Amino acid sequence: MLKTLHLFRHGQTDWNALRRIQGHTDIPLNAEGQSQARGLQAYFDENPVDLFAASDLSRAQETARIANSVLVKPLHISVGLREVYLGDLEGLTLQEAHEKFGMESWQKWTSTDPAHLDFCFPNAESPRQSILRFTQALTDFCCQHSFSSAGVCTHGLVMRRFLHSLRPELQELLPIPNCVVYKVAWDSDKNVFYFNS
Repeated sequence: MLKTLHLFRHGQTDWNALRRIQGHTDIPLNAEGQSQARGLQAYFDENPVDLFAASDLSRAQETARIANSVLVKPLHISVGLREVYLGDLEGLTLQEAHEKFGMESWQKWTSTDPAHLDFCFPNAESPRQSILRFTQALTDFCCQHSFSSAGVCTHGLVMRRFLHSLRPELQELLPIPNCVVYKVAWDSDKNVFYFNS
């Protein structure tokens, strides 16, 4: 049996607007982010789901609640759907991160090359760790709940890494703006995710 997951990123926060790195830091939506989340209501009106899931961070929970306010489906919260833990990067702007750690390190960090799966900044979660954690959280959600289609609100970096792990041949970084939606299928018989971009 195939289950469809509509993965979507949370709306904008003040730190997004400032290009400040959030990770697990719990920053709420700003007014623009709330407006972006309301825009998802039309998407889910056209693509109805049986239930929603969200990361436990407030920006994801609030986005999911706003997106779900017309359908009013059950909403499940999962710590496993959190953003990548960014360790010593958290709270820095992109410019500060580049200056502190260098562009070569930043390019490895953002790369989709499997050779860099274990690279990470001090005290941060590696790409491999975050992909495994996120994949397990999605698998658990699919196994534990009965549905044919679900909306899943998560975060930009972990979402991009997960999607690229499903399509390793994709060379260009997938765009992950606030409130973007990508559809993924889970095959319950094979316990495999599929992503056709």
